[in-house]
Amino acid sequence: MKTTFLFLIWLLFVSTSFSQTTTNKLPKLNIDLSNITVSGVSSGGYMAVQLHVALSTVFKGAASVAGGPYWCSEGSDRIAQDKCMKHADQIKTETSINRAVSEAKTGKIESLDNLKNSKVYIFASPKDTVVPKPNGDRLYEFYSKFIPKNQIVYQNQIPSGHSWVTNSFGNSCSTESIPYINNCNYDMAGEMLKLFYGNLKVSRASRAVVNSQLYQFDQSEFQTQNSALYNFGYVYVPKTCVENRNGSRANACKLHVALHGCLMNPGIIQDKFAVNSGLNTWAEANGIVILYPQANVVAGNPFGCWDWFGYTDKQNFANRNGPQIIAIQKMVYRLLGKF
Repeated sequence: MKTTFLFLIWLLFVSTSFSQTTTNKLPKLNIDLSNITVSGVSSGGYMAVQLHVALSTVFKGAASVAGGPYWCSEGSDRIAQDKCMKHADQIKTETSINRAVSEAKTGKIESLDNLKNSKVYIFASPKDTVVPKPNGDRLYEFYSKFIPKNQIVYQNQIPSGHSWVTNSFGNSCSTESIPYINNCNYDMAGEMLKLFYGNLKVSRASRAVVNSQLYQFDQSEFQTQNSALYNFGYVYVPKTCVENRNGSRANACKLHVALHGCLMNPGIIQDKFAVNSGLNTWAEANGIVILYPQANVVAGNPFGCWDWFGYTDKQNFANRNGPQIIAIQKMVYRLLGKF
């Protein structure tokens, strides 16, 4: 009886929406292909950069929060923990640029020329003791090699602890602890989305209405090799995007991918990042689908980080052959109706 009831709920989703209380397949929606963007915090900040650099025809903008430059770890957890985290002043921009150029020459990432029309938001705090500010400095230098500086916003003045920053939820601004979301009275989600998408409407929807549009989806079908995905992820689908899933391309919704950091997956902080990032309120008012993939705790990755140091594939984690990059690309393609 219960199985039949859940099946009927799923059929209802196919024609209208999909259930929050069960974990369904990621849906196919009416998405604008021209301006898909990505953001992330901490390990997610590194992964956002990797996705943007590797798949520059897919992702047209990226935001890295408390993250760092491409290929900083060189595929080594030792280098990640030492140079990138403890001795960030030793990071060399040339290492990142040379690796990207080499990967592009062999076709392991898409042409770096594609980056020139991108917009990039970088957040690095002078008070971050986990991923220190020089990471942001080197990332700014890296992107400045390929993107005009007037298309890069570098926010490095807010004295936050290592965290995703909001204007309404989380620990006190200087805190560095779970859930790694801090209230610094700064609308970082709004600032990055306005950079990517221009003038945006301010949402007047209640928190209850906004939260009602956040759903779980099954990530198992996107597992690739040892991609180390959690069993489910989250997706925020504004009401207008549900209603227009089969509509004309002229009214297509935008898509933004948001990546949590270490110690921030559902097994550790439940849905706190997906609910409280600040992205969903802007998304509801402006027709932006927010995809929240989730990484898992596995051997070599005890804190549920996204792979910026090679635990899934030492050589390919940062290019288009990386298991997690492939998996997230498939999620995006599903939403586009291509997979």
